[in-house]
Amino acid sequence: MRIIFLAACLACVFLATLRSGWAQGNSSQATPAPAHTDASAEGELKSLELKLADLIVRSDWYEYEKYLAADYTRVAADGKLENRDEVMSGFRKGPRKIIVMEPEDLRVRIYGDAAVMQGHVTTSVRESGHVNTRNEHFTEFFIRQDGQWRVAAEHETAVGK
Repeated sequence: MRIIFLAACLACVFLATLRSGWAQGNSSQATPAPAHTDASAEGELKSLELKLADLIVRSDWYEYEKYLAADYTRVAADGKLENRDEVMSGFRKGPRKIIVMEPEDLRVRIYGDAAVMQGHVTTSVRESGHVNTRNEHFTEFFIRQDGQWRVAAEHETAVGK
């Protein structure tokens, strides 16, 4: 399942890069450009990641959902594949409350209007009177639509800290 998700993300990045090369008039033998440094976009994405974590802690699901692409998917740490509606339903209905969410070690690669972010997140969840903390590595794939970055896909893997 993880391999399929990563292959799909890489295919999307490759196609976006290839398409931008064709738009610039390159030959059909265009070589995909490597990720480039765009300090502005990188800073924007890192700030967005922190904002998304804050929206989750505040349970501001209406605002959070605005930053998800219409076809957003997530592979949760338990391996479950969920679409946007399933993820939002789980956030809204559950008896659990996310009380801390701390993304760190964020690394961003930009590919035109697509970007890949990898990092680590520590999350504390209160459920049934108990607080559990989990650590995960994550990979998120962003796309820029109408000038705004949106999360198109993400994958989480549980790890020890």
